[in-house]
Amino acid sequence: MSAISGNSGNVTGPAGLVGILNTWSATISRAVSDVTSFTNSGRNRLLGVYDLTGSAGGIVSKGVAFVSTNQPAVQTAVTGATINLFVDASTASSNSISANVVFDSIALGATKSGDSTLTFNFSLANTATGTTSPFTFSWA
Repeated sequence: MSAISGNSGNVTGPAGLVGILNTWSATISRAVSDVTSFTNSGRNRLLGVYDLTGSAGGIVSKGVAFVSTNQPAVQTAVTGATINLFVDASTASSNSISANVVFDSIALGATKSGDSTLTFNFSLANTATGTTSPFTFSWA
């Protein structure tokens, strides 16, 4: 089970760290291998395995105490947890990307004007084999 949970933008992290997410980004990529030979007149490349990296960010909820004695383990499920990224919240049953990821870091920030930011960074934790896609796309 993940140490980070929530929905509708509200999340609870380790050690009671609470936030409201208002942005996310994800990059889907594939490894590229250069297989150019001496007989090729130009570069020849083949696609390899998939990857996904990204972040979800927002603000820290007010009144949350985060002290150095409660430094969190970023995620307790070392094999990953499913993340659902919705492109349009009004149609949450469609327009989404789902994948098994690990949350590898949490970034916290604060400004003099009182803004407290929170960012959860994640990376793909894929156990699929063969040509199975590690992502589930639901698009309407």
